[in-house]
Amino acid sequence: MEALFIQAEAGGPSWQVWPEQDAIPPGIIQETRSYLFELRDSDNTLDADLLIDDIPAEALRSRQPRVARWRWTPGFHAGTVEAVLRIPAVSSRRFEIITDPDLRKLTRTSFDRMVRELLEDTFALFSLSAFRKSIARQSGSRPPALARLEFLRSRANEITETVAAIDRSPRHFLRAEEVTVPAHKATRATGPEIIKSFRSGHILSETSSPSRLPVALCGRLPAKISLRKRRNSVDIPEHRQIKACLRSWAAWLMNVADILDRTAVADDPENRTTAATWAVRTRHIARKISNASASPFLKDVGEGPATLRMSSLFRRDPAYQRFYRLWQDMNLGLAALFGDFLQMPLARTYELYELWCFLRLVRAAAEEYGPEDIDVSNLFISDDTGSVTIAAGAVMVPVGGGNMLCFQKKYREYWIEPGNLGSFSRTMVPDIVFTRPATDITGARLIVLDAKYRINQGLNDALNSIHTYRDALVQEAESGRTEGIVTAAYLLTPYIPELGADFQSTQLPGRLFHPQYREKFRFGAVTLRPGMSLDDLRVCLKTIVADAVV
Repeated sequence: MEALFIQAEAGGPSWQVWPEQDAIPPGIIQETRSYLFELRDSDNTLDADLLIDDIPAEALRSRQPRVARWRWTPGFHAGTVEAVLRIPAVSSRRFEIITDPDLRKLTRTSFDRMVRELLEDTFALFSLSAFRKSIARQSGSRPPALARLEFLRSRANEITETVAAIDRSPRHFLRAEEVTVPAHKATRATGPEIIKSFRSGHILSETSSPSRLPVALCGRLPAKISLRKRRNSVDIPEHRQIKACLRSWAAWLMNVADILDRTAVADDPENRTTAATWAVRTRHIARKISNASASPFLKDVGEGPATLRMSSLFRRDPAYQRFYRLWQDMNLGLAALFGDFLQMPLARTYELYELWCFLRLVRAAAEEYGPEDIDVSNLFISDDTGSVTIAAGAVMVPVGGGNMLCFQKKYREYWIEPGNLGSFSRTMVPDIVFTRPATDITGARLIVLDAKYRINQGLNDALNSIHTYRDALVQEAESGRTEGIVTAAYLLTPYIPELGADFQSTQLPGRLFHPQYREKFRFGAVTLRPGMSLDDLRVCLKTIVADAVV
């Protein structure tokens, strides 16, 4: 029987992942390791292809004619990855694989948090700009950025789980309603209900004697009697809002899938496969959310607005509170926000991390120095449709006090730069630069921050970049001599170090984070990790600046 297996390249047991998937124990598949996929007992080994997160896996030569082999190295990636097995004359087979992370680096959950904070920071900084256009929801024919789709995709499963939790125990209330029945069926009608029914409809007169009716009715009875009944109902405002939101999200995602289909036809070959793959994924997400809107407790719920209004139920009930948080996340993912750094699959998280670090520091600077002197007009580009694009290249944002945060600013040779400030070797583009104003005593001073999505010994390899920035960026004085302008140079990383009592006894890479080491050499690394509060970010920014004071 044709089947696909995975096993460690170094050897060990193999686990079937298609057509039936084995329950792979946690820790079997880890990042930075190497694994082999084997398609066994197949007649199409020469034409079969395997893609991991839209990237073709490395095909290997097999000694057996009915076995196809591929090598896969997850790299710095943890969480869920999607694999596609393509066999001629057979529809593509999709399955998911979960990789386990190093506990001290970004996981899939951290990636989701990073995208959420990136979008939140964009909204917060956008509100400080001169733009007055709404970006709350994307419309038009432009496909969303991949990072936004990854974010929405990760929310879909949690949405369906939350709706299922609400369905198991939905809030309801006793609802009173009137039911009109023929007089002979109103066996439990009360006096007030009978008297009220006399006001409308046909009145019957009793002909039999003696009368079986109460004396007070004088032999008369309404032909139909309105009875007041109470029954349980789930048709409450919160459920109407939930149902409308689910339907709205499903419709939006189906429209996005259509846009991606058109993009896959018209776009260049390099992006065609990605657009087609995401069209399929987006339809799958839309169907999943649409099915959630048809949950049993929502069937008898009426129409409502596709927005949630905070109420005591959303505030106090854990399941409803969770849905409210997901609604906030979905609003971020649906926003008309674009940018080259958002156009990437999950496997290129390190590029998104660079932009995330920059926006987080700008947000922290706004909190630290006040929003009055911050000018973010260069950060956003708005078009006639109301969409916003992050200008994520050579961006300079004044943050108050003459200080400025720059993202990917180019420093060419100093003799061709205005002010004779630049590199003495080649063009350099540090990720983030914090510039301090020149004084009568000193010229311009820079703090270079290099964002690195690396952990453990990978940080040691990244030291070369900040060494280069610190040594090669100079300014020519009036005397013709050059002097360095980099006051401090730090790596930004999600790594959480283990520090010793002093930096001499702390092993690399933990030594780079030691406060004594940073203060003494104005060099090292700083932890910048998704989930940090704005207060923690302000402390981080103040520490960086304080270390670099000359």
